[in-house]
Amino acid sequence: MLGSSLCSIYHNEHEVYAFHRDNKCYSYYSIDYSIDLKDLSKLSSLFRQIQPDLVIHCAGLTNLDICEKNPLLAKETNVNVSENIAQACSNKTKLVYISTDQVYGDAKDRSENNKKLQPVNHYGKTKLQGELKIQQLCDEPLIVRTNIFGWNVKPGMISSAEWIYRSIKNKEEITLFSDYIFSPIYTKCLGEMIMKLVEMGFTGLINAGSPESCSKYDFGLSLADIFGLDILHIQKGSINDLCYLTKRPRNLILDVNKLLNLGISVTTYKDSLKKFRANAPVIKY
Repeated sequence: MLGSSLCSIYHNEHEVYAFHRDNKCYSYYSIDYSIDLKDLSKLSSLFRQIQPDLVIHCAGLTNLDICEKNPLLAKETNVNVSENIAQACSNKTKLVYISTDQVYGDAKDRSENNKKLQPVNHYGKTKLQGELKIQQLCDEPLIVRTNIFGWNVKPGMISSAEWIYRSIKNKEEITLFSDYIFSPIYTKCLGEMIMKLVEMGFTGLINAGSPESCSKYDFGLSLADIFGLDILHIQKGSINDLCYLTKRPRNLILDVNKLLNLGISVTTYKDSLKKFRANAPVIKY
């Protein structure tokens, strides 16, 4: 989802090489490659051929329950693949690693200054390990911790925000948590931020998300309002009402003061939702 959004906003001004695992690429690109990122030899060969100036690594296993059920797969996908990409990059390549708010776990200090992170699930743990691999192997990486939403262009795939939109539009009753707080950002807004950070030569860790946090319930209400849909079918619930396999922190708020202090305009979740609406595919809107 994020990769296709980045391709769509970068392809007009840059030569974009899209790496994916499917039979075809579902976004804009200059050249695309279907590749298994676990194959370091093939990956390194392609990087030597392309000689990329910038690599944005947004591949990963993001399903929390799958990561929890299969920690070896989570490690292979989120840690080993990150190590391969870092090794394949030359010292002339800027590497951007897309991480997650899950690395903070239950920490009260949710800023980049917190060095004592204890993620509470395998997804967060392997993404943090991926960060460490990137930092060990690259001189000046950019690591972005975030929580995204957007449109999924791949057939048969649907994002959380799309599910909320479709459910409300079809007048299906849904329950959204009022005690699960996060700092969501639309994929294309994140893409614009990433390029600004790259252009200013920023290196290190950065949180990128809405400066105004919200609950999943508030997010759903705002989405319905911006799309002009009825909110009657949105029910307020608690994360305690469901027995998840995977432990989930209730507080996923990102401290974005570092980003603000760099002079970068940070999009609120409501403004992100307006752009999400403006970019809605005709077939889904």
